[in-house]
Amino acid sequence: MIKYPQVSVRTMTDQNLTDFIRCPYKFYYTHIEKKKHPLGWRQAIQHIINKVVSSYFQLPKNQRTPANVLQLIDQYWGRLELGMFDTKLQYYMAAAAITDGLMTNLSSESDIAQPLFLYEKFKMNLKELDVDLSLTFDVAEWQQDSFIVKKFLVDADVQMLELYCHLTVVFSEKVFGIRPARIEVMTLIDGEKHVFNPDTDSLEAGLNYLQLMKNLLEDTQQFSDMYNVNECPACPFQGVCDRDEKIETKHKFLS
Repeated sequence: MIKYPQVSVRTMTDQNLTDFIRCPYKFYYTHIEKKKHPLGWRQAIQHIINKVVSSYFQLPKNQRTPANVLQLIDQYWGRLELGMFDTKLQYYMAAAAITDGLMTNLSSESDIAQPLFLYEKFKMNLKELDVDLSLTFDVAEWQQDSFIVKKFLVDADVQMLELYCHLTVVFSEKVFGIRPARIEVMTLIDGEKHVFNPDTDSLEAGLNYLQLMKNLLEDTQQFSDMYNVNECPACPFQGVCDRDEKIETKHKFLS
């Protein structure tokens, strides 16, 4: 990165916003400089979760059984490479947690009719921010005059949950003209279910949040205040990232 380069954001997706929240430097190298990097274990497991959930909801209702959940997990889990993980213990603990999380959550969804949306990507132009937005709805279930949105993730912190909630509300109201009745996010590593109930103020809050995110994305001078050191050990850009230099430069400038 050159010293505090200017970034002009024209498109915001759920994926690049998630990457930005995890680490702004990783976001920059991945989405701005387009540097290629190997798939990390979290990304690889997320792909498996998406495949399992999608395949499960395409089954007839009478075939949505715990046995078929296990069969789908076995089918897709075999594509993981052990070398993606720091240790064998990390691999086996992840396998156990994801299997348990999918079994618990999908088994309880066996009676749901064909979902309204199933891993469908939507795009829109948000005039208020002068950006294009992109979001994938994992599973949406119609309920009376609204719908329930469900998302299945490896893990998520409070910021990521907030991001997904705001994106879902803005898309639902702007594209479909309907506020979702409920948003449920299942984080499978820790076995938690996070439930959000949007209200009449949620759209304005969502627009304000996305405006803030756009401002942060474009202000690379603030990256050194936001990066997460916990992401560094497994980061594929360790060899090129100049976060330490930027932090030192900024500290000298402010002192």
